[in-house]
Amino acid sequence: MGMYHSTYFAYGFQIPATDSEALEEALKGQPDGTHVGYLHAGDYDRDMTFLTTKCVEVNLGDHRKVKPESFTAPEIEAWNTALREAAARLGVHEGIEPGWFVVPDLS
Repeated sequence: MGMYHSTYFAYGFQIPATDSEALEEALKGQPDGTHVGYLHAGDYDRDMTFLTTKCVEVNLGDHRKVKPESFTAPEIEAWNTALREAAARLGVHEGIEPGWFVVPDLS
């Protein structure tokens, strides 16, 4: 069995570990516009779950630059609203502080 390493650059926040079926159920039927997805990451001992609006895989040796003017305040507020609504459907009401983050994954 081989190891696969990937790194993700995303906007969102971490939620308690949640299985894919529960996430798919909570995220279906989203209104048009901002789409909330999810990301599982970690190694075999740490499964982490994240709700995200923007998420790109970044290969080793690659990089991403985010400048404040890249996104407008209304766009970010729409992302935050969509993330909070998705979290509420999953029963998560605390610890919701969206932001940009980098998540390394080993599977």
